[in-house]
Amino acid sequence: MVFRFLLIAALVTAHPVFASEGGGGNEGGGRGDNLNTNTLNASTTGRVVDILTRGFGKCKRLPRIYRYDCYWKTYKKASDVLRGSLVYSEAHKAISGVEDTLRLVVRNNVDPSKKPVRRGLNTYRAIHEAAIPEAKARTERAMDQAQTVLLRAPDNKQTHFARIADAVNSNKVLLRSALLPGGLLRFAWHLMQLRPV
Repeated sequence: MVFRFLLIAALVTAHPVFASEGGGGNEGGGRGDNLNTNTLNASTTGRVVDILTRGFGKCKRLPRIYRYDCYWKTYKKASDVLRGSLVYSEAHKAISGVEDTLRLVVRNNVDPSKKPVRRGLNTYRAIHEAAIPEAKARTERAMDQAQTVLLRAPDNKQTHFARIADAVNSNKVLLRSALLPGGLLRFAWHLMQLRPV
């Protein structure tokens, strides 16, 4: 009886944890999400923001050598949502720039001595531990460039693009804190949440 309960609990809770990460079942693009990318709309913008914030946060649960492949798949999924859209073309350019950087980081630094890890429907490759500082620096630069592109959007797109820029900035904050031990990470995050009076 106890075993059956534990099995059911594991099945119920295991899938949602990684269900919205980059990669997996509908990685082929945003078209399968039934979102309208021909007009600026809260649904499409919200989907991209959700992919970036939830996906990047879930990557943090992986050992750090596997995170960059996870980050790449997260940005790929967000980029796929916007691919082919004229009204979101600047946002697609910004997000795909980060995606391209992460793809190259993983490709150039993959560690064949480490087995890939599987989470849900996704498999992540490791990069060399020694490559992490440079990978982090390159990813930060790509995120800075993406924010610049997004924040320079025309006025009629600013509301939507600023939300995506905020998601990229949140990712950058998490990336910067990635090398801190757990307790220091929580403390640093708490300090960043404080607002001057």
